[in-house]
Order: sequence, then C-alpha cells, then structure tokens
Amino acid sequence: MANSDSVHAYMASHLIKLFPSLVRAELLSDTKLMEELGLATDAKVSFGDKDIAFSRSALFKAIRSAFENVEEEFCVDDISSKTWSLRNHPGERPAFSLTNGDAHILNNSFWPLCGDVDRRLSIFETEAKNRWLSKEELERWRAVLSEAAVSDDDVSDLLLDLDRSPKHIEALLRQEFQGKSNKVSTLVPEDIRYYERLVGKYCGSKNIDEYCKVELKQYFASRIENEVSESDLLLCMHKSVSEVVSNGIVEEASYHAIANRAIETCHPILLISCLEVGMRKFTDTSVEILKKIFECISSEKTLDNLRLFCSMAVFVDGELARLQIFRGMPPFYRRLASLTQSALIVKVGLEESIAFDKVEQWATQQRGLYFFCQSFVDLIEEPRWLPTYLTAEQFINELNGRANNACQEAGKCEVAEYLQEELMSGSRLNMHSFLPGPLEGNSTPAVVPDEISKLLAKHINGEASFESYRVLMNSAPFWKIDDEYLERAVLLLESAQHKLAAVNDKDSVYQVLNGLAQVACMTRSRRLAASVMILSRLYRDYIDVDSEPENYLALGVVAGAAFEDKDGWAEYIGQWCTELAYLPISEETIVKIELMLERLCTLEPYLYYTCSKALDILRMLSGRK
Repeated sequence: MANSDSVHAYMASHLIKLFPSLVRAELLSDTKLMEELGLATDAKVSFGDKDIAFSRSALFKAIRSAFENVEEEFCVDDISSKTWSLRNHPGERPAFSLTNGDAHILNNSFWPLCGDVDRRLSIFETEAKNRWLSKEELERWRAVLSEAAVSDDDVSDLLLDLDRSPKHIEALLRQEFQGKSNKVSTLVPEDIRYYERLVGKYCGSKNIDEYCKVELKQYFASRIENEVSESDLLLCMHKSVSEVVSNGIVEEASYHAIANRAIETCHPILLISCLEVGMRKFTDTSVEILKKIFECISSEKTLDNLRLFCSMAVFVDGELARLQIFRGMPPFYRRLASLTQSALIVKVGLEESIAFDKVEQWATQQRGLYFFCQSFVDLIEEPRWLPTYLTAEQFINELNGRANNACQEAGKCEVAEYLQEELMSGSRLNMHSFLPGPLEGNSTPAVVPDEISKLLAKHINGEASFESYRVLMNSAPFWKIDDEYLERAVLLLESAQHKLAAVNDKDSVYQVLNGLAQVACMTRSRRLAASVMILSRLYRDYIDVDSEPENYLALGVVAGAAFEDKDGWAEYIGQWCTELAYLPISEETIVKIELMLERLCTLEPYLYYTCSKALDILRMLSGRK
C-alpha cells in the first residue's frame, strides 16, 4: 500500500510539471489537492530586496522555537547555506531577528506562528479590521487560528490573504515611492481578490447603477470596518457610487477633514466625490467648503493631476487587460477597479510629493496598446464609451457634468444655485460634459430633443456629404438616434452609390469614416457598418494608412461593434483587416498593424478565426513567419 502511494505521488508530481507555470503554481497552492495526491510542498521565504531567502519549513520551525523560548538563540541556514542566528524580540507583537555578520533583519510579520492562541487571535482581529476583511473571512481565519498549531501552508495562505488588501498595497506604494522604483505588481496587483476588497465583488449586475444598488451595498455591509474612510471616496467614479458612499459618512467633522485634504492635494477624484457627498448630506452647513471644492476642481493643479490620473488609468487598465484576471466580467467592473487603483496611486504620489516626469509617454509606451485594444474589444458589450475619451480635458468636462447633476439633485438651496450659476457663467459646462463616462458604456442614451430631431430631418436629406451627416455624427454620442434617421442615412448613401459629394481629400474621408463608424457602433446599426465598409473600398485612394495605421485599423473595430453577436462582429473585423492588409502600405505600417491585430486576437482569441488570413499576409510582408 505504501509503495502504491509513493508511485501515485511520483506520477502526480511529474504530471504537474507538464502544465504551464501559472497552472502549475495554482495546483501547487491547493493544499487539499496536494494532500490527496500525497505530495509535500515547501516554499521559499524571501526578505525584501536583500536577495536573502530561506526554506519555509526550516525558517518556520526556527521561528516557532524562538517564540516559545524567549532567551535562546537558534540557527537556520538560508538557501545558499549561510548560517543565521535567530532570536525572539519580545514586544506587543511577536517579532524575531536574523543575524549573519553585518547583515541584520528584524521582522514582526510572522505572528501566526506564535504558540499563544489568545495573543494570535487578538493580533488577527486588529489586522482584519485594518485590512478591510469581510465578516465571512474573519470567521474563516479565526477558526484556523484557534487551533493549537497552525500549519505552514495555513500561515502562508493567511499572510498572503492579508497582503491582498488596499491598506497593504497603499503602504507598499508609499514605501516604493520613497525608494528608487516601483514594482508593476505593486502598481497593479495580480490577484482578483485584491480588487474585490478595493471595489467590491462582482455578482452579475448588468450596469454600474445596478452594481451600486446590490454588490457595492453588500460590500460595505459585509466589511468588519463599516466606517467610511478617505480611501473609500476613491471609488467614486460615478454618481451612483457617491450615493452609496455618502450613506456611510455620518459625522460632518470627518467629511470636512477629508474635503480639506482633497483641496490641499487637488486630487480630482477626491474633489468630485467630496462635492457629490457634500451636496447630498451637508448642503446647508458646509456651503463654504463646497464652494472651495468646486473652485479647486477648475484649478490648473487639478488639471495636471488629472493628466497623471488618466496616464495611470491607461497603464493600470492596460496591465489588467494583459493579466486577464477580469475575463468573463463586464468592462464597467474592470474599469471601476482600474480607475480606483489609479486614484490610489495618484493619492500616494501626491502625498509623497513625487515628481512624475513624462508619465503620459511612459504609460502609453508600457501598456497603451493593451489599453486601447482591450477598450476596442469592450465595445461589443459597452459600445457607448470610447478609449479616446480618457483625457484630462474630457475628464474635466465630466467632473463639471457631475457637479451639475449634483446641483440638480440637491434642489433649491444657496450652494446649488451658486454652483450652477458659476457653471453657466464660466462656460465650464459644455456638450462634452454630457458624454458617457468610462462606467457608462452600456448606459441607455437620452431621448433626442425635438430641436435636434428637426436638425437630423433637415440635414439627412439631399446628397450624401460630410455636411449631411454632421448632425448625426455629433448627436449619436449623446442621444438615442431613432431608426428612422439611421435608415435615411443608409438610403442616402445607397442612392448615391456610396459616393460622397464635396469630399475629395483624405481628411474629409477620414472624418466621414470615423464619424459613421462611431454612429454604427453606438446605435448597433449593422447596415450603417456595412456602408462604412463600402465607403472604405470606394475611397481607398484617399485613405493614407501610413499616416495613422492604428487609427485606420481602429475604424473597422469600432464599426464592427455594430454587431452584438460575436460571429458577426468577428467576421466584420476579419474582413476589414484582410482588406487593409492588401493595401500598398509601408514596412513600418505593416509592423504596427500586425502588432495591434495580434494584440486584439490575444485579448479576444475568437478573432483568430476570422483574422488569421490578415495576420498571415502581414507576417509575410514583414518577413516574419
């Protein structure tokens, strides 16, 4: 029997080695599975950037001994066979020191190895509260820590779980900002559970409003620490989030403290969240501070910080797209997580007075292609928000739009009337203030006003030209376009055999193609998307792909989102890319289009089915196999 078990374990260990590294790591981390297979695992424990590491089993054994024998000194070898002395350091929290010559390490992170159950549980209660654990997680780990001895695997799992918290990542960010560099894994943690503690756990909501009414309320209710903190206001990327957060703020003094810090740092997300929360709860008693917040939103410093925020959002969302840990969840949820993480990075950076040089260029170079390609793929689910909207200038417009909404919801009061007057008189409110925000890509558009409807009827008439479609292209991002006008737009093109009047240069052709592609996407008009394809063929001589290769590829991806079914969507994009690949384009353009198309297919493998021909052509032309 023993021999049979050893053979079983031997075969299992070799089979596990055949899996890719990520799958292998996940299997090895499953303690129950390892027990069933009869496999014992050991891990490596490293200390910071000192390049010092120990076998977990040896180190944990020595720490347990030191915690039980306060006066004694113990020896433990690191993985390079250097011997270290380990001693207990008595204090409120169990700690130990490691010494080897001039090298000295003091650590208090391994308190779960303490033999005193009551002391262990007391420390955990404090940790759980500080790390925003849920009541369910509290009970689960409390049961583990109540045992007389905690296994090595359970200790590692607990410490890893506690590190998946916004408070821990904020502390790491602060530490790294004070040093020479930041780790990508700190800027963008790789575990979905971290983001569930940051913004709540997704459970099936269809849009941000529904998410706030269900999951976000459950998130705050399930936390051990129910009191809303400054970090919670970083979630307020939408007015629905601010509504939920405002319910947790009871004391006006706490609100004033957060608002004053927001004004001092000019953190754009904290400013708008404080404005929305204040307009909901303290309109009569916080008039002056609300006015200061509003003025601060329009300051040059806030605009600079918005540039930093948008750049970090490109990087974080691009990295999350690369990691694919949000696969199967709607884009608005991933964006809520990426924007909140970006706001946290900006908060720490501003508090540490970090000078961010060329951050926009850096973010675009590092993860820009991932960000844009993922955002284009997202259009099949959320067609009303485009990645080109993520700019500091547009975000200022959005903040002003949210301020206007907050005033309207507050009703008649001194501060609401003042803010609305300032919005109107200062020309801060414009049409772009009403564009969909990054969490509103699947929002239901407003009904077209009568005056716009009349303009649509007037302009979509006569001959097919840029002027004929100008009102349509400018209206689609804001209102629900009636099928009647979409039908007329297509019929106008068909009756003119898709020839455009007074359009005879590349800029005009691009504007029409880009505008109609966006209309087709936002209205889900397949017929209009088909017309965009035909126009691109007829005006091929006017299309200068070499000037903006990624933009011309993006045109087809945007228009393709008119198809809600994946088959139609992928077929359209595949056709567009194949025709693009046959155009006479430069070697540099070929490489850029190939790279972008490969990235699109990586993020959405379904596209390989229809885009493989285009990829083969591009690889052949670029000399790659």
